[in-house]
Amino acid sequence: MGGKKSRTNQALQAERQRLLIDATMSAISEFGLTRLTLARIAKIAGLSAGTVNFHFTSKEALLLDTLTYLAEEFEQSIDKALESAQPDPASRLRALFEASLNPEMTEPRKMAVWYAFVAEARGREDYQRICGAQDKKIFAITVGLCDELIRGAKGRNYMNARAMASAVQGLVNEIWEDILYAGDAYDRDEARFIYLSFLASVFPWAFSAPEERVGYGAPLSTDDKSLRVVRVGKARLQEVSSLFDLYRQFYEEPANAKLARRFIGDNIRKERSLIFLALDRDGRALGFTQLYPGWCSVAAAPIWTLYDLYVDPSARHRGVGNALMERAETMARKSGACRLDLETAIDNYQAQALYEKRGWERDTEFYKYSLDLG
Repeated sequence: MGGKKSRTNQALQAERQRLLIDATMSAISEFGLTRLTLARIAKIAGLSAGTVNFHFTSKEALLLDTLTYLAEEFEQSIDKALESAQPDPASRLRALFEASLNPEMTEPRKMAVWYAFVAEARGREDYQRICGAQDKKIFAITVGLCDELIRGAKGRNYMNARAMASAVQGLVNEIWEDILYAGDAYDRDEARFIYLSFLASVFPWAFSAPEERVGYGAPLSTDDKSLRVVRVGKARLQEVSSLFDLYRQFYEEPANAKLARRFIGDNIRKERSLIFLALDRDGRALGFTQLYPGWCSVAAAPIWTLYDLYVDPSARHRGVGNALMERAETMARKSGACRLDLETAIDNYQAQALYEKRGWERDTEFYKYSLDLG
């Protein structure tokens, strides 16, 4: 019993320390370092001043723990991104950028913490002590990737890897500053467009220029009835099969409207899958998701696999994908399923951002294996 009580106390202390670090980020964002007090942190955390003093002997100790927490979190995010990336330098350089743009890592409060330490003389010393080695490591990785890219192109020996890495890192730093000032309104897709455009201009043999961005329409939502998500039956066969054909083309399959209609029609008729379709006010089909039922033997409970999710290009960045996923999650909970699963391409960063924003967690414990029987 004593061991169990000790573990409970340790878990409680760890949770309170996490709450205090989270409250410290909020307090720094609101007051800055100079006007920060333990009383303000305690108030935001909903804890007493005595509890704060129990876990941290001083404000400085709490500040340094907060910075250390962010530094370790960011380094782990970078390491995971590089582990998951394809081995070629272009994929790894893009993965490095996506980790630096990750909304979870670069939320406005965290940006405020980074820049608060850098802005003050004493804070700069603490920042350098805690984050200096990390910054050097990331820059060294960037230099190495730029060097690989340069060596992979004939006649480009005049390019300097360190100079290119400095430009790449400088662009990321500028993006971070923009996030700090813009807050939640920051447009990460615009940042991605600028970054990829830059890489395509200096490494044209390794990167393709992204398509010019066009203005997105107004956001759509089921709350204001500008968007409806309906379960697909036979009456919606043509609409969803047309989207399904486009979805297969996205994955580099040839267009085949007949195959798409037959496959979706069989799924609906035989109840092999569950399909939801997103419609605008005028009834135009904007996207769909298709789920297949299954079972988890370990949990001895049903699961659903969200196998397909597709939004028409004209309707992207307007909340359609989010609404489809919300409907799928609601259905899965009501069905008594213990889990929802999905797979996505390693470089499908925008989709990954949506999944993680909705609380989905990437599996890092199991490998996926397939046997091609074709």
